[in-house]
Amino acid sequence: MRKIILFSLLLFPLISISQQWKKTRKEVLFGAGAANLLGDLGGADQIGTHLMKDLEFSLTRPMAAVGFRYKLSPTMALKGFGGWARLTGNDLLTAEPSRNNRNLSFRTNIITASAQFEYSIIEEKVKSRYARRGKKFPLNVYFFGGLGVFYFNPESQYFDGKWYKLKPLHTEGQDLAGSEAKNYSLVQLCVPLGIGFKYPITREWSIGLEYSITKTFTDYIDDVSTTYYDNDAIRASYGDVAAYFADPSTTPTREAPIKGGTNPGEKRGETTFNDSFMFAWLNVSYKITGSSKSRVKF
Repeated sequence: MRKIILFSLLLFPLISISQQWKKTRKEVLFGAGAANLLGDLGGADQIGTHLMKDLEFSLTRPMAAVGFRYKLSPTMALKGFGGWARLTGNDLLTAEPSRNNRNLSFRTNIITASAQFEYSIIEEKVKSRYARRGKKFPLNVYFFGGLGVFYFNPESQYFDGKWYKLKPLHTEGQDLAGSEAKNYSLVQLCVPLGIGFKYPITREWSIGLEYSITKTFTDYIDDVSTTYYDNDAIRASYGDVAAYFADPSTTPTREAPIKGGTNPGEKRGETTFNDSFMFAWLNVSYKITGSSKSRVKF
């Protein structure tokens, strides 16, 4: 009997510690950071490539986000994420001749929401209320992925300083005979993938950093994807403003097709890859610990 009692006294603290995560499984987080688009406009000083090889750091813009995390186990969690960001692109920022000559630019706000699954490769340690002051706890490291939706609405600036929504201008000849461009929806699905780091400050509060690349199923976040359409036909159907945004090149070509030219049928965007966007944000999280009424009394 003594052995059973002794074993129980030794085992109870271990079980209690191992179940600490259940008492703090709900968590809210909020923060801000930076966003960048991996699209068709601007980019490195070379022919357009893909992902980080074509990143233009000067086009980095702000983002902000909130979230709610629910732990399924010490290493797994579900997270609801909601964010806002500004994305932009500008061909004049690249020294690559054909892209610079194209002279397209845009900006858009995006609003995104997603459900994400997290898996910790370094498990988070829940800080005890009775931990010794100064005791250190390891960094929590996790990977995440999910499925979400986002809204965008690209626009660009005209000579008069006014910003125009680009989708209604049909800049690649959408809805006109012979155009290979299709009308696109301003609401799209997306797949966020990334890595996160979190460090506890107190039992309830933590600070963290997340980096993600969000893959999308559209190539029109920047309103650029396929080929140039007959500019005169765009002007006749949609007006002078539409014709300008369809081809604002610094030296338009109206003769035989050339590399980097802007004649009908020549390459305006890159259809091989859809657009992606990146978030890097610092966040603060707060664990919802609930009531402590049911404490064991001795």
